[in-house]
Amino acid sequence: MSYIKAKFQDTNKVLQVEGVWERDVSRGELLVVQSEKGEEVVKVLGTSKEPSSYKAIFLRKAKREDIQRMEENEEKAKEAMEVCKKKIIEHGLDMKLIKTYIPLDKSKIFFYYTSDHRVDFRNLVKDLAKVFKKRIEMRQVGVRDAVQMLGWVGACGDMPCCIRFQEEFQSVSLRDIEEQNLPLSPQKFTGPCGRLMCCLVFERENYLIKSILPEAGSELCYQGKVYKVLQVDPLRWKISLASEDSKREIDLQSILPEGYDRALKHCQACGGCCKKALVENEALAGVEQ
Repeated sequence: MSYIKAKFQDTNKVLQVEGVWERDVSRGELLVVQSEKGEEVVKVLGTSKEPSSYKAIFLRKAKREDIQRMEENEEKAKEAMEVCKKKIIEHGLDMKLIKTYIPLDKSKIFFYYTSDHRVDFRNLVKDLAKVFKKRIEMRQVGVRDAVQMLGWVGACGDMPCCIRFQEEFQSVSLRDIEEQNLPLSPQKFTGPCGRLMCCLVFERENYLIKSILPEAGSELCYQGKVYKVLQVDPLRWKISLASEDSKREIDLQSILPEGYDRALKHCQACGGCCKKALVENEALAGVEQ
């Protein structure tokens, strides 16, 4: 089964469009959908075998008047943003407004903001409702969501993955850096959002073989001799060993037990549950970024 994927105009998040056949829409086409925010214009990305967390109901293909109304709403949203910024200062609120959005049906005005703590914006909402005569909805987003919404340039020189194709944010920790034999310098692997780069997650499967091999620093017996494991390099399919009088590098295949591929498939399916507790403990200790 294939799902039609599109992208929201306000958050750049990927959604699943329901109620329309794949053959009736094409990539890059604009559609009008009904979401929990109201009527919105979304852009078709294509199809996927994986479902999305966000869903919307297809209403119609965007007409010229829909696109014109969307553009008018974008201009009004910019004006509303300036008004809201002034009101935030007047109320002395510790929050950073990052985006204002008015859906196609103009039923509400959405104000997206970031803050390090919970903000009491009740009086702000009352003031904004008096000015715009519409329902006001304030939405606090995280720093990763903010980058996804506003756009940025990553360390690779391209747009971050969260803007180009990523659908869900996954937890990234120092464990990912360690597993991939990278230097434990979080600053080198920090994205524009100030968190560890999401692309570290995409490499996990390449290093999954380490989950069934001895860890660095442990000992193993190979060809009748005891060696200390220096490093496992899954990309080169090598393991570095050291004894009292020598060092050597051998193929992983030569030490892996028979049927290891079945164990590896299990690790892939469970998502590394054997290491889950360790990652959670690191997160509680403030290691998770």
